[in-house]
Amino acid sequence: MIKFFRHIRQQLLSEGKTGKYFKYAIGEIVLVVIGILIALQINTVKNKNDKRAEEITHLENILSDLKQDKSELIKIIDRRQSKTESATVMESYYHTKKVDSLNRYYFHWTNVLMWETHNPSLVTFKELINSGKLSTLTNENVKQLLLQIDYNYNQMFELRNHLYHDYTDYFYKPFGDFIDYENGLKAFLEPNAKIELSREDVEIALKSKRIKNGFTLARLNNQLLSQQLTDILTKVDSTIVLVEQEIKK
Repeated sequence: MIKFFRHIRQQLLSEGKTGKYFKYAIGEIVLVVIGILIALQINTVKNKNDKRAEEITHLENILSDLKQDKSELIKIIDRRQSKTESATVMESYYHTKKVDSLNRYYFHWTNVLMWETHNPSLVTFKELINSGKLSTLTNENVKQLLLQIDYNYNQMFELRNHLYHDYTDYFYKPFGDFIDYENGLKAFLEPNAKIELSREDVEIALKSKRIKNGFTLARLNNQLLSQQLTDILTKVDSTIVLVEQEIKK
C-alpha cells in the first residue's frame, strides 16, 4: 500500500503537477492520522473492555465471599446470643444460691465456656488490597462498604481477644482445678441424658466471686459481640445488593 501511494506521488511530480502532489500528500497524511486515531480508539475500547472484564471477575469473587460470610455471620450471631442467655442463667445462680437441675447448670456452663470464633471470608478483598489493585473496583460505594466491613471486623477482633483473656482468667484457670469438663460436654450435647454430675463441684463454683464476675463479663461481652456482628451483617447485606447491581450494569 505504501509503495502504491509513493508511485502516485512520483507520477504526479514527473508530470509537473506540483499542486496536485501537495494536495495528495496532505490527503495521505490525513488518512494516516485518521488511521492512527482509529487504532488508538480500538485499543482504548479493548483496554476498557479488558479492565471491565477484570473488574467483573473481582466483583463475582467478592460476591461469593460476601455470601459465604453472611451465612457464617448468621450462625455466629445466633451462638453469641445463646451464650448471652446462658451467661444470664449462670449469673442467676449466684443470686438464688440454688441449682434445681445439675444437667441444666452444666448445659449453660458449657454453652458459655465453649470457645467459638468466626473469621471473615473476604479473601478477594484482602488480595486486592495486598496487591494494590483495589482501584480496579470503580464503584466507590462498594469500596467504602468493604473498607467499613474490614474496619468493623478489626474492632470485633479486639473485643473477642479481650473476651478470650477474660475466659482464661475467670473460667478456664479456676474451673480447671475442680470441675469435670467431660461431664459438662456430655450434658451440653445430650441435655436429657442421665449423667453423674457433681453437686459438690457446683457448690465450689457458687462460692467463687471470680467465677461469678466471669459470667457477668461473659454476658456483657457476648452481647456486645452479637451487636457488632449484627452491624457487620447489615453492611454485608448492603454490599451484596450493590455488587449484584454493579455486575449487571
